[in-house]
Amino acid sequence: MKPLGAADPVRIGPYALAGKLGAGGMGEVYLGRSAGGRTVAVKVVRADLAHDPAFRVRFQREVSAARRVSGAFTAPVVDADTEAEIPWMATSFVVGLSLHSAVAEHGPLPEDALRMLTAGLAEALLSVHGAGVIHRDLKPANVLLALDGPHVIDFGIARATDGTVLTSTGSVIGSAPYMSPEQAVGQQLTPASDVFSLASTVAFAAGGASPFGDGAGAAVLFRVVHTEPDLSFVPDSLRPLIRRCLSKDPRERPGPREVITYAELAERARPSEGWAGWLPEPVAADVLAVRAVLTALPTPAPTVPLTGPTAAVPGGPGSPGGPGRPPSRRTLLLGLAGGTVAAAGGGTAWALLRDKETAGEGKGGTSGKGTGAGTSSRPAADDVMDAKLAWQVRRTTAATQVLSATGVVACVSLSQVTGIDGNGSTKWTVKAQDHGLAFSAAGTTPRPVAGVHDGRLYVGLSVMPDATLSDPQATTRTALLGFRTSDGKDARTTTLTETGGVGLSAFCGVRDGRAHTVVMGGSEAGDFGLWAVDLGSRRTAWYEDAQVTPISWALPSTGGGLVYAGVDRVVALDGKGSVAWSKKTQPSGVAAAAPYVMVIGTTGMLYALEPGTGREAWKAKGVVGASGRGDGIATDPTGAVLYTLWNDKGGGFSLAALETATGEVRWKVPVPADAKGSTYLGARLLYADGNVYRMGADGVVWAFNASNGKPRWKYSGWKGTNPLDLAWSAGDGRLGLSNPNTTTVAALNANGA
Repeated sequence: MKPLGAADPVRIGPYALAGKLGAGGMGEVYLGRSAGGRTVAVKVVRADLAHDPAFRVRFQREVSAARRVSGAFTAPVVDADTEAEIPWMATSFVVGLSLHSAVAEHGPLPEDALRMLTAGLAEALLSVHGAGVIHRDLKPANVLLALDGPHVIDFGIARATDGTVLTSTGSVIGSAPYMSPEQAVGQQLTPASDVFSLASTVAFAAGGASPFGDGAGAAVLFRVVHTEPDLSFVPDSLRPLIRRCLSKDPRERPGPREVITYAELAERARPSEGWAGWLPEPVAADVLAVRAVLTALPTPAPTVPLTGPTAAVPGGPGSPGGPGRPPSRRTLLLGLAGGTVAAAGGGTAWALLRDKETAGEGKGGTSGKGTGAGTSSRPAADDVMDAKLAWQVRRTTAATQVLSATGVVACVSLSQVTGIDGNGSTKWTVKAQDHGLAFSAAGTTPRPVAGVHDGRLYVGLSVMPDATLSDPQATTRTALLGFRTSDGKDARTTTLTETGGVGLSAFCGVRDGRAHTVVMGGSEAGDFGLWAVDLGSRRTAWYEDAQVTPISWALPSTGGGLVYAGVDRVVALDGKGSVAWSKKTQPSGVAAAAPYVMVIGTTGMLYALEPGTGREAWKAKGVVGASGRGDGIATDPTGAVLYTLWNDKGGGFSLAALETATGEVRWKVPVPADAKGSTYLGARLLYADGNVYRMGADGVVWAFNASNGKPRWKYSGWKGTNPLDLAWSAGDGRLGLSNPNTTTVAALNANGA
C-alpha cells in the first residue's frame, strides 16, 4: 500500500476527506465526499483503539445498532467498514447550525420556531425509539437547525472510551443540564428520559439557558433531581407541555407522539408550505452560506487509502498545495457568516448497548453440515429478465409498512391504513382519528406494526387520552385494531390494561389465534414488554416485561411461545409468557423454522435451537447476518425448508436452501453481483408464491425459483436506494414495495410480468 505523500488527498473507503470537523475520545470526524459528490460525515477510529479487539467488537455492535435508526429528523448511517485496518463509519451530513451555536449567535428562537423545533425533535425520537434505541444525550449541541427542520445527531460513539456513553445500568451518563432525574442518579432508563431532555433543550432554545441553571455539574444535577425548572421564558402556549415533559416521574411524561399531537403543535406547528421559512432569517442566512461553501467543493481527485494513525491527515484536500484547494477548515466551520457547521451523526450512544462483556456464541467456530455443497458460476445480472410493475402510486402519507393479502396491498402510515387494489386504486381507508386512535407507525422508518391473519388486518396503535397534556393524570394506552382486509370494515379494538405501555413498537406475528407484539413503555420494571392478544376474545393472553430490548423475534411452530433477541441475549417465553430459557450471545437475528428456532450470530454462525430448551441441534458457518430490518432468513409455509444467504470465498454471495430438521443443503447457488461500490448491510429475504425474494445492497429486488435457486426476474426501478429505507412484503401473488422517503408504493406480480 502506497504511503501518504505530502500532496496526496486522503481516502476512507470510497470517500475523499475534505477537512476535519471535530475530535473525541474515540477518534476524529471528517467531512467526506464520494466520487459522485455526495457529502458525508466520516468518523474514523483512533489507530490505537483500532488494534484493540474488545473495542472493535463494541464498535461493530454500535454500527449495527446505528443502522436501525433512519428518519427525516435524524442523520442515518450510509456506509461503514468495521473490519478495515482503521474502522470507520459515514453518516448523512446535515447542512445546518447547532441549536447551541444559533442561540448563542442570534438569541432565543421565536415562538413559531419553538413549536416547529418541538414537533421535529419529537418526530426524531419516534424514529429513534421505534428502532429500540434511547439517545441519552439529547442537548442543544446535538440538534442541527437545517432548512428542512431540526435534526438529532451525535449518538455518542466519540465518547465510547471515557465511560460517558457505553456504561452499565447504574452509571451516570450524558450532559448534566439536560439529563433526566433518573439518568442523573444512575437508574434504569426508558424512552421517557429522552422526552425530559427534549423539554430541557426546547427551554434552552426559548431562553438561552438551561431551565436548571448552570455551574458545577454536581450542583446542576442536584437541581435536576430536586428542584423545579425555571420556565418563565417559555411561551404560554408551550409551557404546560414543557412542564409535563419535565416531570420528575417518567411515567407522567407524555410520549413523543403525544408531544406531536399536542393542540398547539398539531394545529399550528407546520405552515402550509411545510418546513420552508421555519428558521429566523439570520439563522437561515448562516445555513445558506454554509450550503454554498459545501456546494462549491470540487469533485475529489483520485486518492489513496488511509494508513496509520488518523490524528494527523497530511496533504488532505484542505492542505496547502493539495489538489483542488477547497475552502479551509475555518471557512467550512464558520460557514462564511459566523455560524458553526456541525457534523451530523457524530456518534451512536445506544441504550441498547450496555457496557457488558458478552459470551461467545454457542460452541463457535465449526462448520455446519451444509457448507460443503457445490456451487456453480455466478449468473450475470444482464441475463435476467426485467420485471414490469403491476402499478406504482405516490401517496400523501409515508407507508412505513406494506402488507399483501386478500387482493389488496395495505399501506400502514402514521395516520391511516389504506388498501390498494390490483389496479393501483384506493379500495378503502381506515383512519386512526375515526377511532380516537394514533397508529404506531412513525416517520419514515420501515418497521412491522401490523399483520394479517384469517382475512383481517391487525395494526398497533395508541389510545390517546381525552384529557389535555396539562393534565398529569392523562395516560396513553397500547391497543390493537383489527378489521377486514377486503373492505376495511368491522373494526374492533383491544386495549392493553395490564400495564402502562404507551404504544406498539412492533407486531411479531400471529400463531394459534394469538397476536404477539412488542410494547414500548412497558411497566415500571422495564422499557419494553411482550403482549400476546387472544384474537377471538379480544383479551390479553399474557404480558411479560422484556429482559432486553427486543430487536428481532420469532414465533416457534410448537409450544405457543415467543423468542426474542437483543444485542447480547436471546430469550424464549413459553405459551404463558414465562421465561423458558435465556442465552447470552450476540445475534443479528432470529427466525422460526419448524421444528427449531434459528439464530444468526454476528460472526456468521447459524444455530438451530430447540424452542423449548434452547439446546443446539445443529449449526453452520458462513451465513450472512440479518439486515437492520431483521428479515435475514426466509422459510417455506411449512418451515421445513429455510433459505439463507452465504458469503462466497471469492467474494459475493450465494443463496441456499437447507433442510430445517438436519441442516443439510438442498441447493446452493451464487446470486448475481450487486452494483459495484454498493455496501452490503445484511441479508433481506422473503418467501412467497414459490419465489425467494432478495433485496440487494443496491436496492435491486430479485426473485429466485425456490426449488433450485435460479433467478426468475429482477426489478431495478429503485436501484440506488438504500435497502434499509424500503419496506416490502410478499404474498397473495404479488410483491409490495414502499419507499417512505418518497411516499411511493409499488407492486409487482409474482411472475414478474
